[in-house]
Amino acid sequence: MTLTAAGEVLLEHARILLDRADRARAEVRCADGRHRHLELRLVTAVEYVLDPMLHQISGPASGLEVTIATATGREAIRAVRAETADAAIVWGRSADEQDLSGTVLRQIPVHLALPAQHRLAASAAIAVADLATEAIVMFPRDLFLGIWDHIIGHLLPAGLSRPDQVLTQPDLINVPEAVLRSVAAGHGVAPVAPAMAEHLAVAGTVIRPLNPSLLVPLELVWREPPPPGLERVIAMLAGNPGVDRAGL
Repeated sequence: MTLTAAGEVLLEHARILLDRADRARAEVRCADGRHRHLELRLVTAVEYVLDPMLHQISGPASGLEVTIATATGREAIRAVRAETADAAIVWGRSADEQDLSGTVLRQIPVHLALPAQHRLAASAAIAVADLATEAIVMFPRDLFLGIWDHIIGHLLPAGLSRPDQVLTQPDLINVPEAVLRSVAAGHGVAPVAPAMAEHLAVAGTVIRPLNPSLLVPLELVWREPPPPGLERVIAMLAGNPGVDRAGL
């Protein structure tokens, strides 16, 4: 059985209604005023960077009850727009996602994963100029548009040297482990956050910093007005008293 066009439209509304029902139950539990409930979307691989701080934002100490669900960048933004999530933590946004308010929690360094036998594997740092003809293994662009363009623009500043230089497999390379396994198999090199590489430790790969270095923004985004309790989440996750809290 497959859904008709009308069924597809109804399914999307049904998901939104079910999400809102779950939020309503959670907010009723917090109606005594002692706790605030927040629904947070977390983009893939963020948990490696923000762990263990994510475990500290929900509970008696923070006065917050935070429900966390993972999503792609596109899904996380859509959930905030549709009001099925209060906020989302995403890797840098694209131009058409700037309608939401946001703050940069931190700038995350990105290194390069290479096959252990790669010609550059013994280098202390990988010069971006040496990557001009290298195959780059990446997650699907349409799922993480803003950060995809930011990374490829840094790794290949002169543009693609051939049409198939960036390798993406939508059905396979949609999780960090799959990207690193593809590198270990010799299919190419891939950008990776050091914290993620430490957690996954895929055999047959080496991780090296880039020259010039690559930083990607990790943002928390929300729709206006900001939900109560969001400022506490930002303060706990940013770990930086100078973080921009404009609008909160």
